[in-house]
Amino acid sequence: MAMTESMERVLDGMREQPLRDRLGSIDGVLVKTLVRHADERGFFTEQLKRGDRDDAGRPFLPEQPFAQMSRSLSYARGGNPPELIKAFHWHKRQWDYWDVVQGNARIVLLDLREESPTAGRLQTMVIGEHSPRVVAIPPFVAHGFQVLDLRDVLLCYYVTEPYNPADPDEGRIAWNDERIDFDWSIANI
Repeated sequence: MAMTESMERVLDGMREQPLRDRLGSIDGVLVKTLVRHADERGFFTEQLKRGDRDDAGRPFLPEQPFAQMSRSLSYARGGNPPELIKAFHWHKRQWDYWDVVQGNARIVLLDLREESPTAGRLQTMVIGEHSPRVVAIPPFVAHGFQVLDLRDVLLCYYVTEPYNPADPDEGRIAWNDERIDFDWSIANI
């Protein structure tokens, strides 16, 4: 799927600001920290349910029902930056709900909506075993992730539109697009 002219303008405009000035929260992205109910047998976690609220108290689920549930396994390879980076893709209609249930990943989001108050902003977060959260990603927010450690990442995701191979609702941007200028390396201290 081709990018729109307004999306290209957002990407081109990113060159005018240094990366540090483009980092922060993106309008419409929701994050829900998961609660583990544990005992000596293991734990139970509710991932998503009708009536959920995000960490800021906003309704977490959209009006439209879920259309598909999928999972993706990404092999850990190590290195600095870790070699496995899956970024960026975006949708015109679909919301994605990401839950990393195994391993740990750095999620990187990019607001491609020209009319958004956060157009061109990047939002990053670590989610996974050590930070159990579900991230709701709206349409026209490009998203990707990076495996952070030597464990494979198992991503379970729920979407509001079923995949249609004849008309896929998915566009791509290279993980190293120079207009985005995101540094995927991991800082060592």
